[in-house]
Amino acid sequence: MFNKVRDPLDDAAYFGELEDSAFGDYLEAPPPREFLGMSAGQRFVVSLILLGTVVVVGLLCLLVTEKVLLF
Repeated sequence: MFNKVRDPLDDAAYFGELEDSAFGDYLEAPPPREFLGMSAGQRFVVSLILLGTVVVVGLLCLLVTEKVLLF
């Protein structure tokens, strides 16, 4: 009784129907994994520069408001 359960899934034609359907345009290659045209390494460097800028500006604000003294 249960021997024929997997037969429809084994047909290559079953999977081929999806490409020929109306959704064939949506099955193309995924979009590139770049954000703002930068690779992962470039984004990492930009994030480190941004972190350093935030730390420096924060320290300067603490020095200006005299919450922290250098000596």
